[in-house]
Amino acid sequence: MPGWLLYTLGVVIFAFGLLLSIALHEIGHMVPAKRFGVKVTQYMVGFGPTVWSRKRGDTEYGLKGVPLGGYIRMIGMVPPRQDGRPSRWPRRMATAVEDFRQVSRAEIDPADSSREFYRLTPGKKMIVMLGGPTMNLVIYLVLTLVVLTAIGQPHDDTTTTLQTVIKCVAPANATPAQVKDCTAANSPAFLAGLRPGDKIVAIDGTPIANWAASTKIIEASPHKTLAMTIDRNGTDLVLSITPVDNVKYANAAGTKTKIAGFIGVSPGDHHYYEPAALTAVPGAIGSQVRQGWDHLMSFPDKIGNLFNTVFEGKKRNINGAIGVVGVTRLSGDFARSNQLTSKDKVYTLIELLASVNLLLFFFNLLPLLPLDGGHVAGALLEAVRRGRAGLRLRANPHPVGPDGVPIDGVQTRKQIFVDTAQMLPIMYGVGSLILVVTLLTVYADIVDPVNPFSG
Repeated sequence: MPGWLLYTLGVVIFAFGLLLSIALHEIGHMVPAKRFGVKVTQYMVGFGPTVWSRKRGDTEYGLKGVPLGGYIRMIGMVPPRQDGRPSRWPRRMATAVEDFRQVSRAEIDPADSSREFYRLTPGKKMIVMLGGPTMNLVIYLVLTLVVLTAIGQPHDDTTTTLQTVIKCVAPANATPAQVKDCTAANSPAFLAGLRPGDKIVAIDGTPIANWAASTKIIEASPHKTLAMTIDRNGTDLVLSITPVDNVKYANAAGTKTKIAGFIGVSPGDHHYYEPAALTAVPGAIGSQVRQGWDHLMSFPDKIGNLFNTVFEGKKRNINGAIGVVGVTRLSGDFARSNQLTSKDKVYTLIELLASVNLLLFFFNLLPLLPLDGGHVAGALLEAVRRGRAGLRLRANPHPVGPDGVPIDGVQTRKQIFVDTAQMLPIMYGVGSLILVVTLLTVYADIVDPVNPFSG
């Protein structure tokens, strides 16, 4: 299949999966909202102009032209103004808040007043607002469970078959320029006649079962001639080879070096997938959840590199901030790569979609309006206020009037709610910040996209 077709297929598959995730996220909000009697007037996937829509019952279902999100519209998200309560914002901002409230509440039919969102109890509000992120979490868990148990986790084991044989000996900590200048044909492996594809069978009569065993003998034998038995195309050959002293890395991180025997070869790799046992799934998921949270928390630090890319033209950091466009392009790069097997591509695309859903889960839980977590925080504050009012009522069930005479009858209590309209300036601020970061990532993803295969 042509590379461009594989790229397009990868982009389309990921984009469809992302749209489906968005659609399910909004269903997570809509189903409990309708269950609690809230009137939902719109269910839309995407933003911008409407491409298609159909109305069923109270709700208009549709697709928008810009597939970068979605929303449902519930009546009564903004409560009526509480008379007698002055706004804490400056006069102009307070006026903007009330204008916003008036526009938001203009669409509410008086006959639907009992179906407004703000009238729900705090617990029901939290269920509605947590429904979307919870759906993203469920999608992540299902995809991860499928990957771990049906496809498996990738493993790469070194083999005793040679992958490369270098000609010139260069220290492990050599600079790229030093490696480029190293042209002498002086490596012991090259001089001994070793070739890529040779399999090490034994060294000085000691059978070699794995690459670590051969490395141990070679590193301990500088300037000592060894008899190396190799299998070349089914025929055993014995070659004489004398390791030389060279600088090698002493740890996997490459932060320490040592002087040891060296011949100038690298091992082949056995790449395979091993399905995880069900008992191992919780641990794997827990590790991924911690990594996802760490990635989200480190996102602000990555914005600096994004600014350098957009405004100073510096090279994009492969581990820096990336947006929806960039992730979609990544899916296309993975799909057309000739460095990955078909199983690698399926595994990578599913893992990519699962990771995006996990990050959406965490992101939407941030306690900032207009995110879902901001509404949850408002519901929690409302629950606290109602609890305090209930305690005061219990402590004084028979209020006394201004003249000192007890008030007869049953005391009624006004409904207590958090006025989300007063949070309009904060919503504008957070929304503007999200919009700016989104535009920056889209620009960077187009001008200098992240390519994991470029290096």
